[in-house]
Amino acid sequence: MTDYYVQVRDLVKEFRDPSTGSIVKAVNNISFGVKNGQLMTLLGPSGCGKTTTLRLIGGFEIATSGDVLIDGVVVNDQPPNKRPTAMVFQSYALFPHMNVFENVAYGLKNRKLSSTEIKEKVVQMLSIVGLSGLEKRYPSQLSGGQQQRVALARALVVEPKVLLLDEPLSNLDAKLREQMRIELKKIQSNLGITSIYVTHDQLEAMTLSDMVIVMKDGIIMQQDPPQMIYRYPSNKFVAGFIGKANFLECVVLNCDRESCKVKIANGVVIDVDMRSGTQFQTGEKVYLVLRPEGGRFVRPQDGIVQGNVITKVYTGASAFFEIKTDYGVMSVEIQNPASVSLPEYNEVVGLHFDRSTLSVVKYE
Repeated sequence: MTDYYVQVRDLVKEFRDPSTGSIVKAVNNISFGVKNGQLMTLLGPSGCGKTTTLRLIGGFEIATSGDVLIDGVVVNDQPPNKRPTAMVFQSYALFPHMNVFENVAYGLKNRKLSSTEIKEKVVQMLSIVGLSGLEKRYPSQLSGGQQQRVALARALVVEPKVLLLDEPLSNLDAKLREQMRIELKKIQSNLGITSIYVTHDQLEAMTLSDMVIVMKDGIIMQQDPPQMIYRYPSNKFVAGFIGKANFLECVVLNCDRESCKVKIANGVVIDVDMRSGTQFQTGEKVYLVLRPEGGRFVRPQDGIVQGNVITKVYTGASAFFEIKTDYGVMSVEIQNPASVSLPEYNEVVGLHFDRSTLSVVKYE
């Protein structure tokens, strides 16, 4: 028996590049599992293989090799309409000639349910997604957020075992995306449906997910809960993709199970908390990861590095600075800037970073 409701085992998807004729591995021998009721996010830049992976799970692509299992059953040979999944597409894919009720009822009609059952299920689902009273409107009469809710209701009403979501919020404006992230998480949590979500937006991944898989070039870079990926990135790519990060080259002095002493080029020694199981060798060259929001300004002689302020941007809730140092430009983000004294443009400052916002990754 396994704890995972969805399993991906040694999954490979190859394409032939039409311009060169060479074989490209869009998905390169990946394996992971999703627990029942969990929301797992596949996160990464364009071309990393996340959408292809989702389409392989949904049956919209055929795997070159490997297996997809749902509830312990291999579904490799099942077409999309035979798999216990439902997909919410980036474009919503609503039928423009059908009203809201008809769009949501479409899958139920294909399953030959009675009109009474269909009406009951559709009305209940529209209430869950907050669209009661809009049954007779057509997609062209809805806002982007309302269309997204219709697409979600249409997927959920057929009671799939697994909900697949391919960047469903990407067509919404920033404020609406924020609102829909919260609503989507509420709906998923309340229904307890196992979900796999694809996005390139790290804020979406951090907000929605129980677990996050960061992908690059068809390979899994890290799989962890959001807070662990942010606090202890597995490599420089993950550290730079999840949030903002400064990097300083340094050398390991010594490590134990919980912490590591590293020395940067100016001779400053810094203690860094380590994730259990992480190992670095004495004398090894590594990157020190410094999160901008952990930075604060001190006297030049008191900082781990010093430099000149070259950028200062005030946004109200925060203030963003760029500091030109001997080790490159470093960024600092001050929360609640009205409560502290801030440097001026071209002022020489020292930088200090809270230990809780530091980590170490291998030099690559």
